[in-house]
Amino acid sequence: MSVSNNNKSAPSYQRNEQPGLFEKLGVKYYRYLADKSGTDTMQNISIDDLPPDITLQTLASNITAFAAVIGFAIGALTTFVSIWVEWTYQDNMETLPYYLLYGSVLLVMLVIEMAVLFWLGLKTVYSLACLTGHNQAAKGSCLPGDDAVPNILARAALEVPDPIIHYLGIDPLKHLSKSKLFLVAFLYKAKVILSGMLVKFVLIRLFGKGEVRNAFSWIAIPITGIWDAFTLYKVAREARLRLFGNKLAAYIVNDMLTEEMVEQLSPKAREGSVRAVATMMVLAQNYHPNMLVLLTRLCSSFQIEEHAEYDNWDDFLQLLEQLPDHERYFVLDLLSISAAFDGHLSQLERHHLPEAFKEHTDIYMQRAEKLKNMLLNGQLHAAKELCVLDFEPG
Repeated sequence: MSVSNNNKSAPSYQRNEQPGLFEKLGVKYYRYLADKSGTDTMQNISIDDLPPDITLQTLASNITAFAAVIGFAIGALTTFVSIWVEWTYQDNMETLPYYLLYGSVLLVMLVIEMAVLFWLGLKTVYSLACLTGHNQAAKGSCLPGDDAVPNILARAALEVPDPIIHYLGIDPLKHLSKSKLFLVAFLYKAKVILSGMLVKFVLIRLFGKGEVRNAFSWIAIPITGIWDAFTLYKVAREARLRLFGNKLAAYIVNDMLTEEMVEQLSPKAREGSVRAVATMMVLAQNYHPNMLVLLTRLCSSFQIEEHAEYDNWDDFLQLLEQLPDHERYFVLDLLSISAAFDGHLSQLERHHLPEAFKEHTDIYMQRAEKLKNMLLNGQLHAAKELCVLDFEPG
């Protein structure tokens, strides 16, 4: 599906695959929650209208902790049932009937565990969305097409990988070998399948025999609970990152990049701004929605056309050298901000960013690191103050 904005020369935005079943179910449930709470027609809220950072952090931490506790409980409970069946019937039944019973219980408990974790993940990300004013279910998209906030949050809640996007010819995976891509995909699938079964079955059967094995099997209860709690913690952490990143992207484009500021920028500076975000996507090696939101909104503001290889790092460095100092500092500001937008500074980013920052490397890298931590920790107001786009170094 190709979608463009009102600018006829705007770059095409293509999503390789349509939303899968899990993403559709997640979006449907998210919209149900918004409709049920009466926020389905609510308008977006600016950062300045949100509670102070200490309140956002406290509430977000409480929501995350509650989800982790429930996650621990459901993981421990479903594992307990499986182990109870093993202890009760292993020595009192024939081998075949026992394993049919044990396997059936194991499967049912796994389905219950996954269903509760998915439901809890969606409830958690919706609760976090309420903190940032994203809990409306309005159909306005944060990305071209039908990729709205409920979509990117549903993928975070259900740990569904973000789709491959074709935009401006950018390929974030260009530095990854096909074998590594296959390995990453395989490990992701394996994690989804084994996360609920590894401790319940494989670990129990590998260690010990007889009474030793039976005694050891009880250890699986807290281990599975801890794993499920950690899974929900990661879901909440990624949801916060996406919510705050989306908020900051809107602030940068709508409030920082005023018409007056845009008019001050030369065509090369505008192109350099888009290249700054595009190259960070390549160095980060992912299609994180925070960076896509920032990129698409910049292209819309600057009316960028698709006529160049925007994700080439060497071309970006050459363009930087052609800019006057004040515009180069503006682009470097945007480069440091976009590097932090996915909540992670990759090895490629740490290696190549000094080539652009040069004598200002320390101050820009510290800024990127600080902004990354603020996004992850829920310090939205402090992060906003750090997203300064001026014409001064640092």
